[in-house]
Amino acid sequence: MAFNEAFLDELKTRIRVADVVGRRVKLVRKGREYSGLCPFHSEKSPSFTVNDQKGFYHCFGCGAHGDAIKFVCETEGLSFREAVERLASEANLDVPVESPFQREREEKRRTLYDVVAAAQAFFRERLSGPGGSAARAYLAKRELDAATIDRFGLGFAPEGSSALIGHLTAKGIPLSEIIEAGLAVVPEGRSDAIDFFRNRLTIPINDSRGRVVAFGARTLLPDGKPKYINTSETPLFHKGRTLYNLDRARKPAYDSQLIIVAEGYLDVIALAKAGIANAVAPLGTALTEDQIALLWKVAPEPVLCFDGDTAGKRAAYRALDRAMPLLKPGQSLRFAFLPEGLDPDDLVRKQGASAMQQILADARPMIEVFWERERDAADLSTPERRAALQRRIEDLSNQIEDPIVREHYRRELKDRLWGLLRPARPVRADAQYVPLRKLGSAPLKPSLRRPPQTRSRFAPPPPPVYGQNPPSLRNSAAVRGGGGRQAQLEAEMTGLLCRFPGLLLQDYEAVELLEFETGPLDRLRQEILHFAVERDLLDESDLKDHLMAQGFAETLSGLEKQASFALNRSPAVEISPEEVLGRWRETVQAHRTLVALRPAVRRARSEWAREQSEGARHSLDEAEAALLSGLQALSGEGDAEL
Repeated sequence: MAFNEAFLDELKTRIRVADVVGRRVKLVRKGREYSGLCPFHSEKSPSFTVNDQKGFYHCFGCGAHGDAIKFVCETEGLSFREAVERLASEANLDVPVESPFQREREEKRRTLYDVVAAAQAFFRERLSGPGGSAARAYLAKRELDAATIDRFGLGFAPEGSSALIGHLTAKGIPLSEIIEAGLAVVPEGRSDAIDFFRNRLTIPINDSRGRVVAFGARTLLPDGKPKYINTSETPLFHKGRTLYNLDRARKPAYDSQLIIVAEGYLDVIALAKAGIANAVAPLGTALTEDQIALLWKVAPEPVLCFDGDTAGKRAAYRALDRAMPLLKPGQSLRFAFLPEGLDPDDLVRKQGASAMQQILADARPMIEVFWERERDAADLSTPERRAALQRRIEDLSNQIEDPIVREHYRRELKDRLWGLLRPARPVRADAQYVPLRKLGSAPLKPSLRRPPQTRSRFAPPPPPVYGQNPPSLRNSAAVRGGGGRQAQLEAEMTGLLCRFPGLLLQDYEAVELLEFETGPLDRLRQEILHFAVERDLLDESDLKDHLMAQGFAETLSGLEKQASFALNRSPAVEISPEEVLGRWRETVQAHRTLVALRPAVRRARSEWAREQSEGARHSLDEAEAALLSGLQALSGEGDAEL
């Protein structure tokens, strides 16, 4: 069967050529296009390009050219129908079944394009005629010039119940087609049809090919209700799958990778007049899933522009909730809020395009708007109400279908929640540190109690004393072992957190800022932070169970096998919270010392390898001497085993 034109147009708006081609070709973005090695002939340098905005691929080497449907046919050996069915299934679009009714409907669609085009010509003519003075005055008040009026095809639907009907029927257009095109209606209780648009400024709505398929219209009466109306659903027009001005905005939006969503028709027109041509608008309702998908085909993070009042925020939140389940890696929304009392039209007329550009530049990521809404609406006065906030955030973020995005939302929201809920003053450490249960059977030695020293082994090291030419430093086992000592400190800190999770109530920020080089331990550290967000009481046993459930059994076992920790796990030894906190902070300071010193050694070694100059050697000697001095300080002047 031959698929009808409307169905194929709809399919092509729902799929991106780059997504289809990218399954078989590794594509690299270059400006407005993607490039890669051609799948149709052998080549070493890429000559194959994909242009999403124009909807095709092309190879400059072998001449292969086509759209997404043809690519599937050529690469998977499918017929045209099979390729269409495959892509339609992925786009959640029902494939039409051929029938006499479908053929007749397609013929009607072709006819209705002509009917709507005739209505557009009528409205345009009436705007410049004697009856259009009120519409022209309104446009002058909005400071819309003749070029803008002509570009957007603005018109005027005159008063009277049948001006348009009379004009079109005089041209031989049947009344049934005028009604089917949404241009006339038969009111309830009447037998005769009347014009749908009367005494209104008309704004043509185009499809993706730039053909007029419907109209929006604004009343010209001071107290006219409703202020805006648009064509009802017709064979040509589906409100939830159409964005006003997308046909004009697509290219500038694709080129800039920024598409703006304003609230109304005239906002879009005013922005275009001010030089901001990449704006679209929904058609009087909240954004639908189909409209969001259209936006993402053009740019990865559309900016939704709303008034700064309560109604604007409600509209933003509706769009946020609609988009939440649809988020994918790299695809989200941003939100720009205008000063209260101003819409984009007001702003650009009063303050110029630069003011609007600044509003767009300050657009906020979706997660910030989501968090602000939930935080500001929450009552945090009791544990139960705080738990309700946590549950609501979890339930909403779990709506995200993509598992990667869902996990990132879950983790960031946990961090934000912990930052909001953690106590302003430290909770009594002893209430959180006991009971001191073991994580395993192997005791961790030696004891925290250490022989008196003139200074702590973890105090910052004294300034190093440099020799004129200390070549032995480069072969020093201590210098070479600096990385091992850093890993040991990371293991010690992680072990302390596992055994005494109440430390997070004392030094949560310090745990957040740690820079671990040991990958498994860093992942364990992050999971402990996320655990802390979810619990009011940080218990060692609960933490161990959680970490085991998250797949950290092997890492925990490795920590248990180390015997270098300074807190004895014997039940007979009483360990005070002060000792735990003191040991923790000394270990953190030791780790910071090494983190600060080791990069300088690496840089100096790299410089010496490149230059072999006297200056580079002197820098290397100084860096290694500083590291050696720091290591000696950490080991108690060399008297302890590292």
